Amino acid sequence: MPDTIDSTDPGGAAPAAVSPAELERLRASDRVFRALLDHAPILISTKDLQGTLLMASRHFEILDGYDPAKFIGANVFDLFPPEIAEQLWRNDRKAALEKRAVHEEESVYHRDKTLHTYTTVKFPLFDDHGEVYGTCAVSTDITEAKAARYDSVTDELTGLKNRRYFNIRFTEEQKRAHRDRRMLTLLLIDVDRFKQYNDTYGHPQGDQVLKAVADTMRRSLNRPGDLCFRIGGDEFACLFASGGPDESAALAEQIRAGVAARMIVHEGNPPSGHVTLSLGLAFIDPDSTLGQGAIYELADQALYRAKHKGRNTVSR
Repeated sequence: MPDTIDSTDPGGAAPAAVSPAELERLRASDRVFRALLDHAPILISTKDLQGTLLMASRHFEILDGYDPAKFIGANVFDLFPPEIAEQLWRNDRKAALEKRAVHEEESVYHRDKTLHTYTTVKFPLFDDHGEVYGTCAVSTDITEAKAARYDSVTDELTGLKNRRYFNIRFTEEQKRAHRDRRMLTLLLIDVDRFKQYNDTYGHPQGDQVLKAVADTMRRSLNRPGDLCFRIGGDEFACLFASGGPDESAALAEQIRAGVAARMIVHEGNPPSGHVTLSLGLAFIDPDSTLGQGAIYELADQALYRAKHKGRNTVSR
């Protein structure tokens, strides 16, 4: 007697027999599915609406605390630390409630106790009546790729973002300032007489000065949305929104005063004899049509005025 699978359509039609050829295709599909679960270097899992694991690929064995005997049938909050479980379950709930695919980044610990970042798509699973009964998650480890992207836009010496990232973010920040109806400020910063400093004290000491400037910038501009960059050499830039020119100038003054207060000896920088900064500000109104080049030129002109005034000052 040939193998058959009965199926009934929603209208209640009579059962239909599946031919041996169709049955073999189904079995072949199942073998492919099982091979995928056993060998694919990605995390594939399903959960019910209470957060219980119904199925998981073998790659889950890479995770910290994984026990194959206890994994399937356990709740996500029993398998992962609370902060990890909450982010995982939050995205599952969103996919189930909104009945759509959700794309997020999630973090989990591997067996070696390192924290890894995964890009995950979670989507709802529907029964024959169109009701959601669970979710499926497919996750790919992007830790190394994300680190490489970070390195490509980060200045190695200071830890600030570099000019490449400045160019990427400038237009985005200008659009955000327009949408939020806030003034955007571009601040350019130079270390006064930095070449003379390097010539006198050596490049290793010069590197320490650049790190001190970067640290002061981070301490002064630490609000959400504040961006600090090392443009190149001893040139730095900041992009930030503010309530007006006076607020922006006050933040720039904090950076200037912060570096001056460190009292880093620089005998070739009279009259102070210490490392100081010159700073130039350009203000971008929400409705400004000026491009990045024109705005940068305005800030650069203000920086030149600061140097012309004797350095160690903020100019608009």
